[in-house]
Amino acid sequence: MGWRLRSSPGLRLRLLWVLVPVLMALLVLDSWRDSVSLARELERAYDQSLLEPAQALSDNLRWDSDGQLSLDEPLHIISMFEVLSSRRKFLRVQMQTPDGAQQRLLLGAAQFPEPAHDPADPSRPFRAADDDTRVSYAAEVDHQPVRVLALLRVLHDQSGQEWRVLIQTAQTSAGIERTVRSLMWDSLLRDGRTLLVLVLVVWLGVAWGLRPLQALRRAVQQRRSDDLQPLATEAVPGEVRPLVDAMNLHLAQQRDALAQQRQFLADASHQLRTPLAILSTQAAYALRETDPEAVRASLRSMLQQLQRGRRVSEQLLALAHASQPAVQQAREGEVCDANAVAREVVLAYLPLALDKQQDLGWIDVRGQDFEGDAEGEADPGAAMAAAVQAPATAVYELLANLVHNAIAYTPAQGRINVSVQRDGAWVQIRVQDNGPSIAPEDRERAFARFSRLQPDAAQAPGGSGLGLAIARAYVQRFYGELLLDDGEARDGVAGRGLTALVRLPVAHDRA
Repeated sequence: MGWRLRSSPGLRLRLLWVLVPVLMALLVLDSWRDSVSLARELERAYDQSLLEPAQALSDNLRWDSDGQLSLDEPLHIISMFEVLSSRRKFLRVQMQTPDGAQQRLLLGAAQFPEPAHDPADPSRPFRAADDDTRVSYAAEVDHQPVRVLALLRVLHDQSGQEWRVLIQTAQTSAGIERTVRSLMWDSLLRDGRTLLVLVLVVWLGVAWGLRPLQALRRAVQQRRSDDLQPLATEAVPGEVRPLVDAMNLHLAQQRDALAQQRQFLADASHQLRTPLAILSTQAAYALRETDPEAVRASLRSMLQQLQRGRRVSEQLLALAHASQPAVQQAREGEVCDANAVAREVVLAYLPLALDKQQDLGWIDVRGQDFEGDAEGEADPGAAMAAAVQAPATAVYELLANLVHNAIAYTPAQGRINVSVQRDGAWVQIRVQDNGPSIAPEDRERAFARFSRLQPDAAQAPGGSGLGLAIARAYVQRFYGELLLDDGEARDGVAGRGLTALVRLPVAHDRA
């Protein structure tokens, strides 16, 4: 079994892995640039010290009585040059005849490294340069590195002919290399100490900066499992505060979810306790009765309570399912035809509407009226126009609750219309009736769980007050919206009425 890293590296190691290589590269580059600069300065100093004796030799060139070029008092110049430092030094003066055929050595060794090119024109030999041209270069004499300064003088004799004189002064340059090497090591040692100090500062600084997080971790560990109060952010660094704010937001969401669950359980227990108590009373009453008709009446009442309890239980289960987070549902990638689902809901509730002498109609997405053909097939074009990204069972459940509410609150001889329309990136489903309306200021309260607004006490149905809450939970789960509006003059619906408008995004436009 291979070895693997158990945990990711800490913040300190991450910072050091980034900072140390970068700092090392910068410090080495800085030391190298300092060494190069020092070498240049030392070379300039060497060149300056070599220029003075070269200039002195140039000034002491004389024409003798025989018309020959010679040096005046060379020993004095040599002594002066030797006194300047303890390094090994070289002086050399060489003359060239005007025709260039002969060369004569006036001072110094016969063999000495000469400059190869004119510094002003590298393509031209140095001896062809102009008067007072000088150049400095590195060379080797007797297997020792030397720094050489070459000075070219052009002199004219009495007949006007040019005599070129090459004056060279040199001294060993081992001191330059030693000085540069010493500076390099000193700089590297100094930079190494600086790097160690920076590593220590980063290590201690990160440890100091993480102290509030350590305190926050201890506070979280010491909390009770049911403590969902927000974490304190006063002592948290600004860079970490967004993370703590996100944790507080998550805690707030958990508090809201728990509060909703507690409220749901309280409301559910209340809604289920009432029919159970009535059933218990009716059963006790039936046991005491001896008249068969009275017993049958008690049984019919018990059956009504059982049907109501069943309806409440089904709606509670539907509300619990609709309230689950969308990310936890595996089927939410499904696409359904809202037009076909609305048609199924109308067909399913048509007998109930007819039983209450109500006119339940349907207008599909193409604008065609429903004619009650239960065997008809949905048009493929209408399916594409009304495709929404939601399971068909969820869309059916939310529309069933809206249609059931409309049938329950609309009086006999009333009219209910279900219509599907395409509005850009939205599919709109309207459930309209001409029953009692809801005042605009009360419409938001109508979506509360177990809320039953009864604008007309004579027509108050015996519902559970969960229909609109279930419908809105499903709609919000699929990124849509549910609105309540007036029902006047909408698709032929007369009277005051109420309109429940469902807006769901078209499947391919949901992103």
